[in-house]
Amino acid sequence: MRVVTASVILAGVFASASFAGPADDFDGAQLVQTYCAGCHNGVMRSPSRALLDRLDTATIASDPDVWSRAYRQLQAGTMPPFGASRPDRLASGKLLASIETALGASAPPPADATDQEIAERLATLLWNGAPDAELSREAGRHRLTQPAVLENQIQRMLADDRAEAFVSRFFFPWLGLDHLPDDTIPLRDAMATETDLFIRSQLRDNRDPIELWNADYTFLNEPLARHYGIPGITGAQFRRVLSTPERHGLLGQGSIFMATSRTGAAFTSPAARAIWVRMHFLGAPPPRPFPGAQPVKPGLPVTPQTRTLPATPCVQCHRNFFPLGYALEHFDPIGAWRTDDQAGPVDASGVLVDGTPFDGSVELRTGLLQYSEAFRTTITEKLLIYAAGKPVTGSSTTPETLVRARQVLHAAPAMRWSSVIAAIVRMKPLGAS
Repeated sequence: MRVVTASVILAGVFASASFAGPADDFDGAQLVQTYCAGCHNGVMRSPSRALLDRLDTATIASDPDVWSRAYRQLQAGTMPPFGASRPDRLASGKLLASIETALGASAPPPADATDQEIAERLATLLWNGAPDAELSREAGRHRLTQPAVLENQIQRMLADDRAEAFVSRFFFPWLGLDHLPDDTIPLRDAMATETDLFIRSQLRDNRDPIELWNADYTFLNEPLARHYGIPGITGAQFRRVLSTPERHGLLGQGSIFMATSRTGAAFTSPAARAIWVRMHFLGAPPPRPFPGAQPVKPGLPVTPQTRTLPATPCVQCHRNFFPLGYALEHFDPIGAWRTDDQAGPVDASGVLVDGTPFDGSVELRTGLLQYSEAFRTTITEKLLIYAAGKPVTGSSTTPETLVRARQVLHAAPAMRWSSVIAAIVRMKPLGAS
């Protein structure tokens, strides 16, 4: 039985923030019927309980919850499930465009904020404080509604030490780093410092947000470099260094592996790591647990057990997200590199839902970057939630957050932090009338 959580998707790339408009001969309803209704039909019911065989793409706007979830799965490449037939890339792109148009995401954002509102939103978002003299001066001159001036102010503010509040109040809770395991774990604080300095550098240099995942540098001191097996770094002071390909971006940093491991755990959990990647990069929740799923045996390495589970009902579902965790098996629970675990040689091979094979973190990263636009949508949704004063953890994304995120990304003249933030502070906060 196929297990599905949303709608159609393609096995390819959506690297830009927009899609070609649907052609006159595009039949979205037929595409949904062909690739979705086999599971979403009330008989072969998927755990998501979405009944797509009864929906007409012409009435997307009348069911925004189902179609916004379908959009995210489609954009992330996480549906149809592993091994199922898929529509071609062009057809999938047209369906995404149809959903955006129907939900209102292709319309211009409601950007009607005054200069003073922009100044206050910016100061709160980036500094958790009040506008400083320069920002207030530009607001008083009514210059913050000018795109170039606004982006220059954002870049100035991101380079200021007060932007540390943005990292600690937004990024660390979002990444799950605000409650790392207890401080008796060696190098815990050093790992947090590495990630803090890395994110600050990305903001200061005004990079494309996707570079959080593929930047070829990090920040290390001697103890942390020794933990990572990187030679030639001496002293307690952190400095920027080139990282090995296995450690590019966030998926090479010990803080992330610590956050996805249980305190004191002897073994890694491919499920925990896979869910973290799905939620933080792809923005797609994992399939719901199958009723009666077999628990792993305590006291034994987890990964070998999950690789040998029976095909039905376990592996057919696990293939849709577990491999994301398998790719990271060379990293132990606190991010040290290993070639063997307690069960023998590490096996970091797997296959993405779209059929792309990989072996290890480098090839996983390459596969994920095919879905860069899914991450841009994810991070923009979270920024919108944070800008509205809501907690970034525990706040679910909604049709409104998806629509706003896509409006922001369409409005941004370039994929860089200042452009995305500028589009956010110019529009009404989420939930505002």
